[in-house]
Amino acid sequence: MKIATLNLRHNADRWEERFPLVVATLHRQQADVIGLQEVWMEIQQAHLIADALNQRTPAKPYQVLVEPKWGSESMEGIAILSRLPVLEHERLELPEGQRVAQRVVVAVDGQQVHVANTHLHHRPIQDESIRLPQMRTLLDWMFSRSPSRWLLVGDMNALPDSSTIAAACERLQSAYFHLHAEHPLTFPTPLVAAQIPDFTACLDYVFFDPATLRVHAAEVIGSETHPDDPTLYLSDHFGLAAEIEIIA
Repeated sequence: MKIATLNLRHNADRWEERFPLVVATLHRQQADVIGLQEVWMEIQQAHLIADALNQRTPAKPYQVLVEPKWGSESMEGIAILSRLPVLEHERLELPEGQRVAQRVVVAVDGQQVHVANTHLHHRPIQDESIRLPQMRTLLDWMFSRSPSRWLLVGDMNALPDSSTIAAACERLQSAYFHLHAEHPLTFPTPLVAAQIPDFTACLDYVFFDPATLRVHAAEVIGSETHPDDPTLYLSDHFGLAAEIEIIA
């Protein structure tokens, strides 16, 4: 199976112009499951993307599963798009920050794979006092549902050497790092780079359970600009995609 993740930057920064680029990028990937973050509920952003993708490949339609943030920020959320049969879907409200996670169980050639998607809090910038408890809560929730065959995707807002990512790596591995022995730079893209001078980071991840899953490929997606505008990128984040095989 192939899995992808992308932070959409909700409807900010020229969304209507970015929309065709998002669709073209995801269409090229042909991912079986896509995790989206910063999904804007007011415009049904995840459904717009899925509808456009389904028009291009009607024989392989995506099902859309959306979860808004809890509290006063419920106009934004996360979403999973799946071409694979979804056997279960559940939501988790993370501690602090009105952030959420979602998980699905998908059927892959008669076997089950568990996928979680989240967007951890971006503040405080200087420490992991919110993100680390969120990650630990998420991992405990995931592994209480199943001991294996886990994929975790999303914008973790955490650097690779942070305690938040260390907690994830106690149970899972980064697909990109596993294959390339380095972490990709996923933020910011040139869409917003001028607003954030002298900062580049890996904030986005595809994690996998190495005991039961094998990674065959992992890549950064979304590095192409709009054909008529070299300043226009699909989001403020690059996305990631990985090809996964069940081994146990």
